[in-house]
Amino acid sequence: MTLALARLAVAAAIAATSVAHAGDPVQLSKEETQKALAGKSITYEARGGGVAGGSVVIFFGAEGRMTFKLTNSPKISSGTWSVDDDGRYCIKVVSGTASDGCRHLMKTDTGYAMKTGRGDIVPVDKLE
Repeated sequence: MTLALARLAVAAAIAATSVAHAGDPVQLSKEETQKALAGKSITYEARGGGVAGGSVVIFFGAEGRMTFKLTNSPKISSGTWSVDDDGRYCIKVVSGTASDGCRHLMKTDTGYAMKTGRGDIVPVDKLE
């Protein structure tokens, strides 16, 4: 009987670790990401790459065009954006100094966040 209880306790502990917590960000699907971003701007704190100290504003045009601006710089990058099958939004820079890349958009209890290619979760300040 004691062995059965021990096995049950181990199974319950394993199950508890695989369940998402209420406050955990939830990754959006391809369709949800497309709908959330098309025709809107996203603003988040600039981090790393020597750009700390300002915010990043990306405008996602409904037709697939994008502009990328650091609030503490007069420079603007432009290019295109799309959403891949994994639900990541991807930007391709045509002119300017911003870098190409893809990120997951995630829903949180208080709004949105992004998951970087390194796995970091970055809060979104605005999505409008």
